[in-house]
Amino acid sequence: MSPAERRPQIVEAARALFAEGGLGSVSMRNIARRVGITQAAIYQHFEDKEAILFAIAEEFFTRLMEDGMRRSLEVTDPVLRLKRGLRGYIEIGLARPDEYRLVFLTNIPGFKRRGMHRVPAGMEPSPVELTQGKIAYAFLADQVRDLVLAGLLRKGDPDVMAEAIWAAGHGVISLIITHVDFPWAREELIETQLRILFDGLLPDDSPARKRAQDISPKA
Repeated sequence: MSPAERRPQIVEAARALFAEGGLGSVSMRNIARRVGITQAAIYQHFEDKEAILFAIAEEFFTRLMEDGMRRSLEVTDPVLRLKRGLRGYIEIGLARPDEYRLVFLTNIPGFKRRGMHRVPAGMEPSPVELTQGKIAYAFLADQVRDLVLAGLLRKGDPDVMAEAIWAAGHGVISLIITHVDFPWAREELIETQLRILFDGLLPDDSPARKRAQDISPKA
């Protein structure tokens, strides 16, 4: 089997093992055994579990970007486009809870979610690899910045607004996938969260406040 074919096999095996027992209980030896290769062989593809987790994160963000681009082509209203993008993020997170826990709810010393932060004022950004996570966040941040400049969102720091939008989506996903026994009114919760968030972001005189246009649940 070629290296290009083996890497996805390793990632899939690791994803399953992480979901079954958590990161702490899984070793590179366990992953190699699940794949059917030697422990020495797995290191030819990944240096450690952190590298495999990063590959899982990249796959997640690739799906997120593909979904976001598809949704962006379906509507012309830029505010509605941003709303639908956030709904898509929530739907993907809920549809892939194991991956979401690994990417966003797992703390690994030294694991860097590159591109998923903004650089504080006065500090020069350090060179980073252009990752799918960085591209996905930049896509969100650029949309917000353009809407603020166009007066379609209220005045404020676009970076902070982008973080607030991301935090709102993350909060919904993380609550639902971690508190599985709570009787969530899932659809109503998502729509209410999005309505409250965007009503707060819209300028007070925005015509969008008066429109009945909302997000199609499964657009």
